[in-house]
Order: sequence, then structure tokens, then C-alpha cells
Amino acid sequence: MLNSHYQNELAQLRRLANEFAQTNPALAPLLGIDSASDPDVERLLEGVAFLTGMVRQRLDDEFPEFIQELAQLLYPHYLQPLPCMTLLQFQPRAALQAPVHIEAGCEVFSVPVDGQRVRFRSTAPVDLEPLQLLSSQWEGGSGQERSIVLNFSLTVANPNDWKSDSLRFYLGGGLADASKLMRLLQLNLREIRIAAPGQPVTLLPAKYLRSVGFDTNNQLLPFPNNAHPAYRCLQEYFALPEKFLFVELSGFQQWHAREAGGQFSVRLMFENLPDWTMELSSNSFMLGVTPVINLFNQQAHPLRIDHKQTDYRIQPADHGQRMSIRIHSILNVSAYVAGDGERPLKQFNTFSQHDTYNLRIRASSIDMHGYDHYISLPYSEGKIPSEMTLSIDLLCTNGKLPESLRLGDLNQPSDNTPPRVEFKNIRGITPCQPPKFDDKLLWRMLSQLNANHFRLADCNYLRNLLSLYLPTIGEGAHDANQRRIDAIEKVTVTPERRFIRGLPVEGNVVRVDCRGDHFLSPGNFYMFGCVLDEFFAGCTAINSFTAFILFDTVNHETLKWPAKIGQQRLL
Repeated sequence: MLNSHYQNELAQLRRLANEFAQTNPALAPLLGIDSASDPDVERLLEGVAFLTGMVRQRLDDEFPEFIQELAQLLYPHYLQPLPCMTLLQFQPRAALQAPVHIEAGCEVFSVPVDGQRVRFRSTAPVDLEPLQLLSSQWEGGSGQERSIVLNFSLTVANPNDWKSDSLRFYLGGGLADASKLMRLLQLNLREIRIAAPGQPVTLLPAKYLRSVGFDTNNQLLPFPNNAHPAYRCLQEYFALPEKFLFVELSGFQQWHAREAGGQFSVRLMFENLPDWTMELSSNSFMLGVTPVINLFNQQAHPLRIDHKQTDYRIQPADHGQRMSIRIHSILNVSAYVAGDGERPLKQFNTFSQHDTYNLRIRASSIDMHGYDHYISLPYSEGKIPSEMTLSIDLLCTNGKLPESLRLGDLNQPSDNTPPRVEFKNIRGITPCQPPKFDDKLLWRMLSQLNANHFRLADCNYLRNLLSLYLPTIGEGAHDANQRRIDAIEKVTVTPERRFIRGLPVEGNVVRVDCRGDHFLSPGNFYMFGCVLDEFFAGCTAINSFTAFILFDTVNHETLKWPAKIGQQRLL
């Protein structure tokens, strides 16, 4: 935006210079009008155009300080960039004799990009078990019960030494087929059978296999504490939909009849299968997978506060790599005053009893796609503050630098990577999205202020609200997501009273009518419904339930989700 203001101001100055020279011909030589352009005059005009362009940009803002203060209070996640993300698979270098636990937050590096290694960190824990998944295939058909059989081989010397109770799978093989498989596992699974060759079968009900994508301990993005949690699922779904394709199979401690060779199978028995079941591949069930995100902790350059400026720019201590490190959020701010020691500072909108600071985000005057963070310290009128030095802990990202990484390029270990594993990214890198703090921020906030069930019953309102969380970069993903949102044709909210455990509970039944042909597959349609179910449940009033229904207006199919209060299912 500054570049256009600069060009307009420079053209305006040259036009005015010509008009002035025509009116005052005696002064025309001083402006270099009658002869070749004077380079000194050109530099003066360009400098003035740059300054006036910045003033013009400032005047075009619509109450930026007030709007940002309100956004930081109500929707702080909206002022944070969306870093690059992908999926990483860990695998043991050799056969394991015991499980290897990898904590969430494990850091890995990429191959060099423009001479720099990019850092990612995992967002969910990973347990590498001493076993191998040998194969997965459909069995049955032609009138018989159909099932998916997963064949495993334990690598421990004694199968009874394996004490883990659960396995977590990522459903791979492409978003269309993976979401189909997720839908079958959630809606059509009847029972689970675990058995070793020649040994009795251990039966488990279908509830022992569950989706874990919406669990609160599997959060993809660092979400501010004062942000509305209902918007998390929307932001994560449009950023990385594969995050919701993880399932966990538990109950292995109930399986006691183990075979000495370590071979066993898990048979997933289905009922009422639809006619669109997909083929399985070697990537349909994958172990050791976790989402990773381009975020890392970084110190800022110390700021000397002499109170001669209204605000001070925060810059990461990037060792000469400024253009490849962007600030995601501020973690901690501490002030050091001579003779007074360290004093913590809290952001103003946290209503803390500590000393506070204010934060501003502004578009970079140099980098067209960049942004800068500024900090200011309020103090009482008449009080003469002491000079201080600020120490600031940052959460940073590499901006667009990781976007050039290819499959398998994220394979370099860090200090906290377990030594006995290897890893690589199995998905392309999502594009980095800058924070949304432009002149439309006010209208984005106003459209979210009254997001309750009855307001969301307005179909256009719901579509517009969902569109606020679409990625702004990446045309293919944006168009596909916009098509899903445009599929919404009608929203109906019906108040109901139900008796839950003998007590009357007020709530709403929310029905959304959608065109199923706007989605990649029936599974993709189901996943969209899961996200809407989570979102509507988060927008409900306290102590009231939400029951969600999704209706396909093309295939006339109805999907229903159990009633719940918040994230707690009632049944």
C-alpha cells in the first residue's frame, strides 16, 4: 500500500512543479523544468513523496489503534500469522525392544533453504511402539461381512512384554479417501477383534476406536487464553484439514492370548456399509505421524526505554537473518531498572495487577508483505518514569521461507530429537498467512461479536463468518474451501427441552442443509459436519445442549451428531 501512495504523491508533486513553473517562469530553472531533470531536485521530490505517502497511508487507516485494542481483547488469534505447517512421520532406525515416547514440542530442522535451516516443532506427542504394521486390506464381500484387517508383528522378544494399551493412526492416502475411511470408522464400525494366529479372539466394542483430532490436548495452533475456543476448530480445519484424520485404537491390555512369534491382527468389523467404500493402500493407516508447525522461541533485541518515543519497535535477535524471521506472538516481557531489579510486565488487555504494556502491529514500510510489532509503556500522568531495559521472549516463524520445501526435506534432527529415530515430512508445506490487521479488520470483528445460535441461523451470516477463516494465500485450497462454504443452503435452529439423566435440559437442535456435490467425497462432507458440530457446540449458552444435524440436499442423506454441552457428549 505504501508503494502506491508513494507513486501517487510523486506524480502529484511533479504535476504541481510543472504548473508552478508555468505560472512562475523565472523560478522554473530551480525546479529543473526547462532543462534536463536535476538529480538533486528529483531526490528532494522523492524524499517528500515518501514522507507524504506514509502520512497518506496513516490517514487512510480507520481508527487502527482502537480496532487493534478491541481485537486483542476479543479475537487475539486474528492478529497472529498462520505459520507454515505439514505432517511428519517418525520411524525407528532399527527394531525396537521398548516404546519410544516423543513429547509434543519436539523440534526438527529442514535441509538448507537459501542457506538457512528451517525449524518446525511437533504439536502432538508420538509413541513409537515395538511393532510393525505389515499390511491392511479389506476382507469379505459378496454377502459376507466386510472388515478391514490390520496385520502386525511385534519386535520384542516376548510379546507379553508389550504393555501399551493404544495405537494412534493417521489416515493417509489423500484427503478424499482418508475422510471416507474416517467416516466409516466413526459411523459404520460394529466391533473390533484382536487375535494372534491360532489363539482366542479378544472382542472390543466400537467405542475403543475414536477420533482424536478435536481433543483439547491435540491443539495445532497456540491459541491465546482470552480467545473464544469455538473458533479454534475453524482456523485449524481451513489451515490443515489433515489434522482431524487421526484415530486412536485402545484396549490392547485386554488382549492376553498372545502368540510367541509376535504376529497378530486387528479386524475392524463393519455394518451397513455404503456403496462408495474406497480401496486401501499402504498409506491408509500410518503410525508415528504428527502435525508440525514452523514456530520456535526466540529472544528479541533488548530495548532501552528512555520514554522519548511513544512506542518502540520489537526486533528478533536474528543474527543478520531479519527477513527470514517473523514475530508470531509475545510470550513474556520483563523490565530491568537500575537499582530495582527485574519487573514482569503484562499486556494491558489481560487486566493484570502488574505493570502493563501495549502492543501494536503495523504494516512494514519496506517489505510489502511484512509487518512490525511495536511496544509502548503507559504510566500515570505527572509520574517521571525511570529509564529501563526490556527483555522480550518471542514466538517466531520463518514466514514464507519454508514454502519451497519439498516432500522429505524436513529430515534433520535437533537437540531434543530422540537418537534412535528418523523422520520426514509426508505432506507438502502449507503457505504462510500474514496477520489480518488491514482496514477490513473492524468489519470482521463486528461480524463475530454476536455469534450465537439464533444469529447463526441466518445462512448468509454463517457463510460470511466461516469465510473469515479461509486462507488468503493458496488459490487451490481457498477455492475448494469457499466451495464448501457456498454449499450451505439453509440453517434451522429449533429450541428443545430434553431429559438427561432424569433432569430437564434446555438446548437447541441445529440443522444445516448443504449440497453434497460441493465436496470431494462423502467423507469430506462428514468432516465438514464434524467441524460445524464442534463450532456450534462452542457457541452455545452455558448449561444448554446442542444437537447438530447435517442434511445433504443432493443425495437426501441425513447425518446426526449426539447432543453435547460444550465438548462433553451427553450420551
